[in-house]
Amino acid sequence: MDKQIRILLAEDHEVMRAALRSLLDAHEGFTVVGEAGNGREIMALAEKAAPDVVVMDVNMPELNGIEATRQLCARFPRIKVLGLSVHTKGRMVSEMLAAGAKGYVPKSSATGDLISAIRTVMAGKMYVSPEVLGELVETRSRAASGEGVFAKLTEREREVLQLLAEGNSTKEAAEKLCLSVPTIHTHRQHIMEKLGARGIADLVRYAIREGIVSADS
Repeated sequence: MDKQIRILLAEDHEVMRAALRSLLDAHEGFTVVGEAGNGREIMALAEKAAPDVVVMDVNMPELNGIEATRQLCARFPRIKVLGLSVHTKGRMVSEMLAAGAKGYVPKSSATGDLISAIRTVMAGKMYVSPEVLGELVETRSRAASGEGVFAKLTEREREVLQLLAEGNSTKEAAEKLCLSVPTIHTHRQHIMEKLGARGIADLVRYAIREGIVSADS
């Protein structure tokens, strides 16, 4: 019998996560070895469960899927990451692929595309759903991928930005990142300078526009 493809699901909505698991469990040769509800759980689970593929939601609390993908691919280069999102904009797809994902599937077409996408990336090929391919080509032709927030901020600044945009206080962000409050203040100041922001409201708007957090976070 062929080797089972080990899959880790990274999705913060329980209903969607359960639906994905049900879809994958129905196919012979696939086994779901773990589930993560936010971006910070993924690294520990990836080391423990040793998945072949991580199905990664782009919008997750505490650490978004793009940044989680960047960190995961740097630490575990053998793992294939497959982006999954409600976003179909070319810029979001481009950011996810630039972070190291081997494929991208919109949630609207997950039922039809996800199985094919997993098999494709496991075969060493890239997979981008036809639903978003046109916009991705257009986005890359405008070189828009280099203009996003991820090209301007450091890894730590991206983490701080997401936590602040999600409504965490400076103290709460410091505790979650195991940093001092003055260090968070310094990072916030650098973020505001780089983005031309005048206050936390500007940071929140920027984070929503870039897809770092959702509008209902």
